[in-house]
Amino acid sequence: MDGLRKEDIVILVGFVSSLVLSVLLIWFFITLQRRKFQYEDEKKDAKLREQNLIIENQKAIDRERNRIASEMHDELGSGLTIIQYLSDDIVTKSMDRSIQEEVTKIAKYSTVLVSNMSEIIWAMNSRFDNLEGLIGYLRRYIVEYLEDHKMEHSFLTDGIESTIPISGEKRRNLYLVVKEILHNSIKYSNASKINILIGFFTDLTIHISEIDGTGFDVEENKEKGNGLFNIENRMKQIGGHIYYEKTNNAMVFKIVLPLNI
Repeated sequence: MDGLRKEDIVILVGFVSSLVLSVLLIWFFITLQRRKFQYEDEKKDAKLREQNLIIENQKAIDRERNRIASEMHDELGSGLTIIQYLSDDIVTKSMDRSIQEEVTKIAKYSTVLVSNMSEIIWAMNSRFDNLEGLIGYLRRYIVEYLEDHKMEHSFLTDGIESTIPISGEKRRNLYLVVKEILHNSIKYSNASKINILIGFFTDLTIHISEIDGTGFDVEENKEKGNGLFNIENRMKQIGGHIYYEKTNNAMVFKIVLPLNI
């Protein structure tokens, strides 16, 4: 050290200090990055566990939905069907007019209950929680209903991907809205034909068009009854909208439901 000048010692100390400081900074940076990566990994793991828990809970809910739907179908469905058959048999064999009338009422109520229960089972069964499940059920109902009432019709789809998910609640509400519209069209519109077009692009849309009908005043109809109120309320519950358009000889209903895919 005797051979070192004071200036050299200052330079050496400064160099060593800078080196030590650099090492400390590098160590601090590496430690900080390691902790950051560790925190991000823990955060990802926590999110993954949360997502897995949500998936497992959803699977458990779906299993319970399907179990209830299956039991309703097997127990209640078969029981109501038996009531229908027995009622029809009694009506056929009985000679008492009053008994026939009462049993016929029982048979009609049973038929309505079977239909309503079938709708509930369909909505509960998670196997139908997609557009294919919705459109298949709507197609069957619409065609049967309009043919029973001798109404000319068409049913078309456009841009539909069958695997797009849609919940049982949304499916059931859409079905009931379509059911109410068709019921009113048959009862009041005097239309010669009803066209149905279901499409999906950014939203699910269902167009129901009455051809050569009388139409109606939307606001006046809202004041007179609960039909449109119930329709709009159902669409509001599932985050959708319904629009009405009246022309000289047609009434068009446009049902819109974002699916947030």
